Amino acid sequence: MKRCLLSIALLLSLTACHPQAVRSHVAVDGAVGGAVPMVGVPVTATDHAGRRVVSVVTDTQGRFSFVLDGVGPFVLTAPSGDDDGAPATLSAVFSPAAGQASAVVNLDPVTTLQTQRALGAVLDGAPDTVQMTGLDAVRIANADKDVAGVLAPLYAAFHVPADAANDSAGGTSSHADAGNPWTALFSVVHFDMRHGTVSVGSDADRAVVSVPAQGAPSAAVPARAAASALALAQGATTTPIQHVIVVIGENQTFDGLFGGYVPAPGQSVKNLLSEGIIKADGTPGPNFALAAQSKGTPSQAYTLQPERAGSYATLPQPLQIGEMDPVTFENAVGTPDTRFPGNLPNGPFQITRYVPYRDAGKDGLAATVVTGDPVHRFFQMWQQTGGDNARLDMFTWVAANTGMGGDTKGVSPANPAQGGELMGFMNMSAGDAPLFRSLAQHYALSDNYHQSIMGGTGANFFAIATADAPFFNKDGQLAVPPANQIENPDPMPGTPNFYTRDGYSGGSYVDCSDPKQPGVAAIRAFLDARHIPSKCAPGAYYLVNNYNPGYDMDGRPEPIGPDNYTYPPQTVPTIAEALAKRGVSWKWYTGGRDTADVAAEASAWHVSVAKAQMLQYNNIGDPLVASSKVMGDPALKSGLAGLATLDSDLAHHTLPAVSFVVPMGFDSGHPGYSAPASYEAFLKDLLAKVQADPALWAHTAILITTDEGGGHFDTGYIQTVDFFGDGPRIAMLAASPYARKGVVDHAYGDHASILKFIERNWRLPPLSPRSRDNLPDPVAKVGHPYRPINGPAVDDLMSLFQF
Repeated sequence: MKRCLLSIALLLSLTACHPQAVRSHVAVDGAVGGAVPMVGVPVTATDHAGRRVVSVVTDTQGRFSFVLDGVGPFVLTAPSGDDDGAPATLSAVFSPAAGQASAVVNLDPVTTLQTQRALGAVLDGAPDTVQMTGLDAVRIANADKDVAGVLAPLYAAFHVPADAANDSAGGTSSHADAGNPWTALFSVVHFDMRHGTVSVGSDADRAVVSVPAQGAPSAAVPARAAASALALAQGATTTPIQHVIVVIGENQTFDGLFGGYVPAPGQSVKNLLSEGIIKADGTPGPNFALAAQSKGTPSQAYTLQPERAGSYATLPQPLQIGEMDPVTFENAVGTPDTRFPGNLPNGPFQITRYVPYRDAGKDGLAATVVTGDPVHRFFQMWQQTGGDNARLDMFTWVAANTGMGGDTKGVSPANPAQGGELMGFMNMSAGDAPLFRSLAQHYALSDNYHQSIMGGTGANFFAIATADAPFFNKDGQLAVPPANQIENPDPMPGTPNFYTRDGYSGGSYVDCSDPKQPGVAAIRAFLDARHIPSKCAPGAYYLVNNYNPGYDMDGRPEPIGPDNYTYPPQTVPTIAEALAKRGVSWKWYTGGRDTADVAAEASAWHVSVAKAQMLQYNNIGDPLVASSKVMGDPALKSGLAGLATLDSDLAHHTLPAVSFVVPMGFDSGHPGYSAPASYEAFLKDLLAKVQADPALWAHTAILITTDEGGGHFDTGYIQTVDFFGDGPRIAMLAASPYARKGVVDHAYGDHASILKFIERNWRLPPLSPRSRDNLPDPVAKVGHPYRPINGPAVDDLMSLFQF
């Protein structure tokens, strides 16, 4: 159903469209969105007198409906995100005809430009009464004409029908089918609604046109830009990005790396420094107490909110847990790290006040002395954060009294083997992490990106490949794991908080569909209070902590049983299968998988190549090895490679469209046997190799992150998505010629965001009905950018780029 559109010459005769002509009672439905639907947001209709009606939130297709009863014209508004991820408002003007009973009204970027121009203002929510009073038929008609005049060449290129071009709010939903010209147009044309600009085409043919709320619009879209946009819509990707390289280090939170980062003028960041928790020199700031750690009291059952029993006077002594001896390759357990004082103030401390960031005696960004490895397990992290990180004060007490679990070698109730090491951070304001700082300054950084799963490496790498979690099975069917491998986080009697069954050689599975299972009730109650589905299939025992995958790197099955801490082969759909099905090339490069990766180390360390591989190859960071589909299909299995193959592919210009890159263990940044400086050295080398090929670099996006936060302290808000997480913030950097230079993006994301970016760029569907890449893009309120109002929701990372 079309709106009543006016030419200026007919204004006086078409009285049915006069703003105050008639009171209307109209059933309206439509869709909200542009390139993607806006899900879980309300639509507000404001009539000419300023009266409002609000719909229920939009469904999974962005659809809404309500009955409008008032005097037209109406302005419909809905919260959205702009092209750069900032909160924005989508809008449309609707002028019902006399006697009209129903109508379709869509809200998209084009209708928003029309509405803003008709009102003479960029909206931040529904218009006020004064703005509505000034809205008349002449202004509506002129606004529509101005927008259509600028975008006419674009409409022609995409074969938008004339009636649709003149009435973009009416008609079928722009998300209804793949053949709809609006769908194709919105997928490749970028609208900055707040500033009234439209970016059309790519590279040398890119043009930016302007349709401001006030003032003269620009000239029409150049024909070459419209043709370039159409070519993009008909090409392999929706953006100029032809290669995505995802680099995954290990175990650093956002505050752990970027706690002292100062952004460019005009940008803001949420970190230890901006919150006043620290000063630029790393010493306690005026709001240091915000991060003060509390003690808890013993409880008989697992709880997300232990009863507080006062604050620590000083932090517990940092320990050497996990620190690897460079000669024996043995890990320390629970001994004091005397490089740090035993009376550190109760809060975050700068590591490099006591341990150098890198070894001054080595060239470049060489690794330095390592520090202790904090606990980073599932139930511990839920308890440390309380689920949403609202209180910030339980990180230390949970770690120091729970540790990595009694099913872990060297850990016991008498010695949980954890101290205050988790409160340490690197300070960019003092010169730490110089490459990470430089990347943030020259490219784009997210300060609202999160690990997908509470806990550690294995589950989070699996989530990067699947947006899902592994489960215990027998021949693909649900089964019950050995009793000694089922988690029980209820505290042992007589201990402050030491879990009954937990650890790397024991409890790691949970049937979260059953509230009677230990630890489940507390988390399910947290979810239920917020009306968040658990995503726990009945009878499924999910693996929430690290076990080895069900195959070795060559595809041989590994034993499954009570004494084998290996999870069975998985049937969960993977990104590898999705890419292969669409004919998009891919590889997962894991350091140490190729024997050539470790030849030099084997010689230097006087060990066998097999021993060097064992030390350097991260088998749980190679999650496609867990997939029966991948390991059973030679074509898919051939996509698993090492870093020597990556070097060869770069040198021979055969890099696939999508690459996942995992450094060798000692280069990963993982505390205990690596450090952030080591990860920087790896990144510096990789970036140089990619940028040495100008043709490759020109159309590449390098996404740089870590698998999880490693149990380190972080101040960021956590959005609960389901039973499994999200977990704390970690860094996400986008390095690309198309990255927004120096921008700190606040849109909420987690590891499913990587998959959403790949899927949107190559037009892939979500991996499965339950995978997190089905979640909508987040919408935030102005002034509150970190918390989606339509959660659970995760970003697709597109706002890190300017196309």
